[in-house]
Amino acid sequence: MPNSPYKYSTENDFIIKNKTTVIYALAAITFFILAGFLDFYILPNSKTTDIITHYAVRTVGGKNGTAPQKVSYHYYTKKGFTFSTVKNYIEENDIEIEYSLLFKSITKVKSKNKDYTKNLSSSLSINGIQFYFCLTLLLSIAISLKILLSKKAFSENAFYNIICFNSFMVFVCLYMTYLF
Repeated sequence: MPNSPYKYSTENDFIIKNKTTVIYALAAITFFILAGFLDFYILPNSKTTDIITHYAVRTVGGKNGTAPQKVSYHYYTKKGFTFSTVKNYIEENDIEIEYSLLFKSITKVKSKNKDYTKNLSSSLSINGIQFYFCLTLLLSIAISLKILLSKKAFSENAFYNIICFNSFMVFVCLYMTYLF
């Protein structure tokens, strides 16, 4: 069947050669994402007091005569931490923050008068977009690994789709890490 125009029905040499490499790459990506979730949600946090030095307002819209809407506030602290809150401005500069051990992600923010933890939108907090992109990537990797590890043959196009979509999602997750 090597000269058959119906190559999609069996795995070709390219898939056979590169299948294990892709499986190991997907497993490594899964490990790093799960390490991030473990660090953010399960491992103990460190506490410190800090001072907000400046902030940036993130807006969307503002086209065709409409006013831009505030989406979040991105804060920078004296000790070098950065975090974002959804639509709520922190009025006090003196804050107490908790951060994760491995990746130094901000997990809790409190001022003397208010707790802003539920408003956090940075890193892997439930309000942040990065949380949902990482979950989408994990779901995609799970489906991809099921396809790659199954005994059923799949097409070269399906193999390229697995590589391209997961690569795109890794890029998006890394870009969201850079932004937030």
